Amino acid sequence: MLKAQGWGFYRAAFTHGRRMWDQALAAFEQSEALFRELGDRAGLAGAVAGRATVLRSLGEPGAIRQSVTLYHEEIDLLREAGREDDLPGAFANLALAYRDLVTADPSASGEISRGVAACREALEAAKAHGKPEMEALASSTLGDFCLLLAERDDPDYRGRHLREAMGFFGQAEKLWEERDPEGQALARMGLAEAYIALGRNLEGARDLLDEVRRYYETYSGGPVSGPVRYQIAQVKTLQARLLETEGDLEGAARARQEAMDDLEALGFTRT
Repeated sequence: MLKAQGWGFYRAAFTHGRRMWDQALAAFEQSEALFRELGDRAGLAGAVAGRATVLRSLGEPGAIRQSVTLYHEEIDLLREAGREDDLPGAFANLALAYRDLVTADPSASGEISRGVAACREALEAAKAHGKPEMEALASSTLGDFCLLLAERDDPDYRGRHLREAMGFFGQAEKLWEERDPEGQALARMGLAEAYIALGRNLEGARDLLDEVRRYYETYSGGPVSGPVRYQIAQVKTLQARLLETEGDLEGAARARQEAMDDLEALGFTRT
């Protein structure tokens, strides 16, 4: 029950505000403490994963490092319980934690290799256990790492990293098709970002972002329905980059300001 409440609060934060994460974290902490007291290691895995996900989402390097430790514990618990079919998701979440750590703390760029390794583990496990959604998530996260490498690696390799990102996002979009519309939206955002960074197919990038924005403006699923303002703000940020690339500096400034205002209204730090 506590875990279910935790996930409900976690998801609601993207529509109702960051404060919901405090409630999610409290629910997962209570659940984790209870399972540890009972010695229920099978139940503990889910509670640990929930707390890790909230900590990762906070965007603070220290909290994300805690989430990395917790995801490793989850993987150990799943293996101990023989729950091999749950490993693809655990490795995919670990990869996301490394991605978010590098994003929040550029000095942690050495963690990219660990994140890529976790993606590879997730891909192999997903294929072995017939989990296309997790294969898609791992592919999409590999695309994210390619975007990070395009920003941080030798400029001579930038184009190659961006083209690889496009390939991974395209693969994820196909795997998510007719399975997970929200996952497909995630892949489309990544693909649009790669197009913008590469400066090609900008009309395609605009179409992708418009589709994603419409999806989140009419969202209905899980514990929430209605506009998912956090993701809409992310779309607006990418739309600002697109307008900037096209030379529309005034339009870019307006879109970026709207995104910042949306995030501030939700209680998220301005970026």
